[in-house]
Amino acid sequence: MDLTARVEDYLEAILEIEMSGEIATVTRLAKSLGVTKATITAALKRLKADGLLEHERYGDVILTQSGRGKALTVYRRHEFLTDFFSRILGFSRERAQKVACVMEHEIDESTEMRLAAFTDAITLAERNKEAWLRELLEKLDSAHALPVPLCLLENGSNGVIARVTAQYELRRRLNAAGFIPGVEIFDIFRTDAAQGGTSFAFTMNGMEIKFGINEASAVWLYQP
Repeated sequence: MDLTARVEDYLEAILEIEMSGEIATVTRLAKSLGVTKATITAALKRLKADGLLEHERYGDVILTQSGRGKALTVYRRHEFLTDFFSRILGFSRERAQKVACVMEHEIDESTEMRLAAFTDAITLAERNKEAWLRELLEKLDSAHALPVPLCLLENGSNGVIARVTAQYELRRRLNAAGFIPGVEIFDIFRTDAAQGGTSFAFTMNGMEIKFGINEASAVWLYQP
């Protein structure tokens, strides 16, 4: 059974209350999730019908084995993502929690496992004080502005290629022509012709190059 993000939030909240040593009740859940008791009661009825918990009117809320397994999956992802964003990427704990709350419902097991493997590699590198990790963390601490598509830059702008987002044949052509991360582009100039459409001219590697809108939308630049 596929669960909605809200259902997963309910299961996770029940599990967290259990893990704190308390008993989950309608009142505690309403306070934890910031909703009314009536909303909680209606949700519990649906979750009980789905076999995810046990709850009698005015009684305690208890996860079934199936419900606890699903709740544990969500809780594990939340805690892992919070750690990843706070410890690895340097977010504040509060910000990491908010981002984790959004992402925990979107990633699948394969994505979680790959992120976990990456985190383990970072942890091992920290332990071994490897130079590449120090360089990576320095880059993260000095992160610059986000890249912008070439087609959105003002006339006269310069930039450094950050990425090429084209696919298939267009990507192959751009890569073959030297459009790769790190290459500088100078003096971008846009021309809007009534009949000929929009074109972009600029200088790269000492040569003047002209682009159509498709190419200019696929090349993203960091600006100085």
